[in-house]
Amino acid sequence: MTGFETVLLRVAGTAASALVKSLLGRAPGAGLVADPVRPAARWSRPEELGEPEVRRLTRVLAARLGEDSNCLPQHERLAVIDAVGDAFAALGMLDAEALFAADLDPTALAALLLPPRGAGLDEAAEAVYRHMVSLCCAHAVEYITTLPGFGARSDVELIRRTGELQRAVERMAARNGGAAHAFEEKYAQYVAQAHSRLQLFGLTTDRARQEWPLDLAYISLTVSGEQQLMPGEPGMHPSPVRAEHALGSADRVLLRGPAGSGKSTMMQWLALNAARQAEGPWAMCVPFVLRLRAFTTAEALPLPEEFLRASGVPLSAPAGWTEDLMLNGRALVLVDGVDEVPQRLRTRTEAWLRSLIAAFPKARYVVTTRPSAVPEDWLAGQGFTPHSLLPMELDDVRAFVSHWHRAARAECPGEDLDAYEASLLEAVSARRDLARLATNPLMCALLCALNRDRRMHLPRARKELYDAALDMLLIRRDTEREISGVEGVYLTRDEQIALLQRFAYWLIRNGQVEADRDEAVEMVAEWLNSMPQVAAQGGAAQVFTHLLIRSGLLLEPVPGSVVFVHRTFQDYLGAKAAVESRDFGVLVKNAHDDTWDDVVRMAVGHARPDERTRILRGLLRRADKVKSVRNRLVLLAAACLEHAPELEPEIRSEVRARVAELLPPRGPEQAEELSKAGSLVLDLLPRPGDDLSEPQTAATIRTASLVGGERALEVIRRFREEVRPEALSELDQAWGRFDAAAYASAVLSGITDESALLSLHTPEQLACLALLPQFRRLRLFKADRIPPEVSGRTDLQMLYVLDSPDLTDVAPLSSLRELEHLALTVCPAVRDINAVAGIPLQSLFLSGSPDVRLDVLRELPSLTTLGLSSTEGYRSVGELPTLNELTGLWLFEGTEDTSLDGLERWTGLRSLSIAGDRQGAELRTMARVPDLHFLQMIHRRRPDPEEFLRFPDLTSMFLSDCDSPPQVSRHIAKLSKLRTLSLSACGTVDLAPLSELPDLTVHVYGGTDVRGGEALPPGRLRFH
Repeated sequence: MTGFETVLLRVAGTAASALVKSLLGRAPGAGLVADPVRPAARWSRPEELGEPEVRRLTRVLAARLGEDSNCLPQHERLAVIDAVGDAFAALGMLDAEALFAADLDPTALAALLLPPRGAGLDEAAEAVYRHMVSLCCAHAVEYITTLPGFGARSDVELIRRTGELQRAVERMAARNGGAAHAFEEKYAQYVAQAHSRLQLFGLTTDRARQEWPLDLAYISLTVSGEQQLMPGEPGMHPSPVRAEHALGSADRVLLRGPAGSGKSTMMQWLALNAARQAEGPWAMCVPFVLRLRAFTTAEALPLPEEFLRASGVPLSAPAGWTEDLMLNGRALVLVDGVDEVPQRLRTRTEAWLRSLIAAFPKARYVVTTRPSAVPEDWLAGQGFTPHSLLPMELDDVRAFVSHWHRAARAECPGEDLDAYEASLLEAVSARRDLARLATNPLMCALLCALNRDRRMHLPRARKELYDAALDMLLIRRDTEREISGVEGVYLTRDEQIALLQRFAYWLIRNGQVEADRDEAVEMVAEWLNSMPQVAAQGGAAQVFTHLLIRSGLLLEPVPGSVVFVHRTFQDYLGAKAAVESRDFGVLVKNAHDDTWDDVVRMAVGHARPDERTRILRGLLRRADKVKSVRNRLVLLAAACLEHAPELEPEIRSEVRARVAELLPPRGPEQAEELSKAGSLVLDLLPRPGDDLSEPQTAATIRTASLVGGERALEVIRRFREEVRPEALSELDQAWGRFDAAAYASAVLSGITDESALLSLHTPEQLACLALLPQFRRLRLFKADRIPPEVSGRTDLQMLYVLDSPDLTDVAPLSSLRELEHLALTVCPAVRDINAVAGIPLQSLFLSGSPDVRLDVLRELPSLTTLGLSSTEGYRSVGELPTLNELTGLWLFEGTEDTSLDGLERWTGLRSLSIAGDRQGAELRTMARVPDLHFLQMIHRRRPDPEEFLRFPDLTSMFLSDCDSPPQVSRHIAKLSKLRTLSLSACGTVDLAPLSELPDLTVHVYGGTDVRGGEALPPGRLRFH
C-alpha cells in the first residue's frame, strides 16, 4: 500500500471514530435537536421505532409547527400528517441498523421518504410535508442514540466500516488508485443514458428515430411461474408472476418468448435499473448487455475483458475491472437472442456460457431466446431457471395502448387522440381476430399505429396487417407530410420493397440478423444493375442511406452495422423474396431450423395456390424422411394453413390427418406447438371420454385455450366436470384468454368440485364472482385493496392474495369468519393482519411480506401450518408465539438468519421448509423433531448429502434451488420411506440410484437436468 492510501485509511478511520464518539459524548443522545420529542410513552422505551411510534412523533411535531402549517386548511394538515406516517410505514422499522445505513444523517434518511403514491398533496402541503419529514428524522436519530445499547453497537459498526474501508482502499490501490471506482460511475452513467430510451413503433414525425423514456413506455409483463398453493399441499402449480419478480429471484434465468414478446426490451429495462443502482434485486450489480447477433461472424465469443468493446461501449475499463466484478458476483450478464445465432453456432454459444459459469459462478446471468430455438431444459444442468413470457392479457393490452397514446399525445400535442384510443380498446375487446394479434408489444404497437393511420379501420389478418404497416411506413407517412426526395432519391413503394426484401433474404440465408453497412451498400450496387431508373438517381450509398433513413424499417444500432427494426419485418420481406425467387426447395430444406419458422409461414401467405401446395407437400415429404424433425415439420405445415386463404382441399386434408396422428398432446410444450396450427386443431382434439391421462387432459384444454375463439370455448366446455388437479388448473388459467362473462357462463359455472381454485386478475373477472358461488377457494392478483366482491363472500375457505405491492389494508378480511387458509404472497406493504384474529385459520402463509407483525398468532389457536418470509423481530423460532397445534412450519427466503433453536417444542411437527445455508448445529436441531415426514430446502448451496440421512422417516422431500452434487440421489435412496421427491432448479441430478425405491415418484420442475431417469419404473418420473 502506498503512503497515500495509508494516510487515506487513517484519516477516514479517525474521522469515523471522531463522529461516533462525538455523538456518544453528548448526553443524552446526539444533541441534534434542542427539545427532543419522546416517540413513545415514558414507561415504554422501544429499541426500534415502528409505525405507532412514528405517528405519535408526527402528531407531536405537527402541533409544534405553528405558523408553518397553519397556512394549510385543517384537512390538508391532516393529510400531511397521514402522508408522513405512511411514508415512514413504507420505509419500515427504524432502529440502529437503519440509521447506520443512513450514516446517522437525518438528511440522508429524509431523502428516502418520498410522498406516498396517491397522497394528493399540492405544492404548499408538500413543502410542509418535507419540513415535517426532516424534523421527524432528526428526532428519530436523537432518540435512537439515547438507547443503552447504542454505544456498543456503534463500536461494532465502526470496526466493521473501518475494515470495509481498508479493503476498499486496498482494492483502489490495486486498481490504479481508485480508477476502477471512478470508471464504474462513468460506465453506470453511460448505461443509464444508452438504455433509458425506447423506440415505440409507429411514433415518428419525420422518419428519424423517435425514442421515448423507457420509464414511460415500459409495461410490466408476466412470465410462467410455479408455486405451491398453500403450505402442505403437494406439488407445484402454474402461477403467472411479474417478470421483474421472477428474474430478480434467481441468479441464472433462461427467458423464453416468441418474436415481438418484449425480450430485448426486458433486457434493456434490467440494464437500466442495475445501472441506476436502484433498490431491489439488481442493486449494486453492474450490467453487461451482450447481443448475440453481433457475434455471428466473430471467430469467438467475447471474454469478460472484451465485454465492453463487444457490446459497442466506447469506454476503456481499467485492467481487470470486468473480471473482478465477475469474480465477486456483482456482474449482471445479459445475453440476448440465442435464437439469433445460427444453429451451427449454438453449441459454441452453450460452451461459452458453460465456461463463463465455471470460471465466474457468482456472477448473475439472464439469457433470452425464442422458445423453439433450444430445449426447455437447455442449461438446466447449470442451474438456470426457465421462464416463458406469456401472451399479453387484455389488461396488458389496455396498459400498452394507454402508454402508446400518451406518448403520441406528447408527439402531436394538438391532435385529439382520445377517440382513437377508445376505438382501439373497444376493437381488441370485441374482435377476436384483433385479440389474437394483440398478444405481444410489437403487434400492439402495430395496431396502435395503424389504427391512427387508417382512421380506425383495421385489417383482419396478419398478412394484411404487415402489408398495411409497410404501406404506412414506406409511402403514406412521407406523402401525407409532403416529404419527398430529401436524400436526393425518390423511390416508389415497390422499389423500396424490392431492395429491402433482397437484403432481408440475404440475411436469412446467411443466418444473420445484422449486416456490415459497407457490405450492404455493395449488395445494393449489384441490385441496382437491374433497376436503372433508381441507379440514375444516385449511387448505391445514396440509395441505401435513403432506405436507412426514410423506410422506417432499418436501424443502425452502432455505427457501421445495420439491422431491421424488428426481426418480424425481416422474415416477412425475406419470405416474399424467397417466393419470387421460387426458392421452395430452400424453404423446405431449412424448415427444421427454428429461425426459418416465420419465413416458411409467411412464404405460404405470399405464394400462389399451386406454390402453397408445393411448399406444404415438400414439408410433409421431408417429415417422412427425417424422423428427428417429423413432428416439428408436420406442425409447421399445419401452422401455415392459417396463412393460406386458398388451397387445394386434398393437401388441407392431408395436413389435417397428419396432425391428428400427433394427438392427444402430452404436455404444455406440445399444446403450444399444436395451437399454432390454429382452428384446424380444434376439430381433432380428443373428448373427455377418450381415456386421457391427467397431463393429456390438461394439455388438451391448454391447446384449445391458446387457439381461442368460440369454437375453442366449446371444446373447453366439455371438460368442465373434470376433478383432477392439473385439468382444473388449466381450466382456471384459460379464463384470462376469453371474454370473462362468456367463459364464466360456459365453463366455470359447470365446475362443482370443491377443490377447484378460481384466479381473479381483472375487474371483469371480479364482476363475475357473484355468478360463481360454488367457488370457495380464490386467488386474487395485483390487488390494491380487498374488493367487496371478495370480502362479501363470507363462506370462503381459502384466499390467496398474490403480487400486490400496493395492498396495505386487509381489514375487510375480518368478515371471512369461515376462512381456513390465508396466504399473502409478495404483499410487502401489508403490516397489520389483526383483522384475522379469532378466525379459525388452519394455514397462514406470509411470503414476500416481510414486515407483517406476528403478534396476531396468539389469536389463532387453530393454526396448524405457518409459512413465513420474515420473523419480524423474533431471533429464533422458539421465540414465536406458542402454537400448540402446529404440524407444518415453512421458513422461506428472508428467514435465513432466524435460528431454529426451540424447534423441538412443536412435538407434532410433520412438515418443515427452510431457506438458506444452515450450520450443522441447526440441522441437528431439525433432527430432534421426532416425526418429520416432509422436508423442503430452498437456496441450499452444495448441501452435504449425509444431511438427509438425519431424517429417516421422510415420506416427501422438495429441493428448490439447491445446487446439489449429482450423486445426492445415492443418499436419498437410503430413505426407505420416501414416496415423493420434487426437484426444482437443482442443476444436474442422477436419478438411477432411486430405482431402489419402487414406490417413489419423482417430480422434475424447471432448472433441473436429470440423468438416469430410465431406471425408474414407468410413470414414476413426471416433468412439469
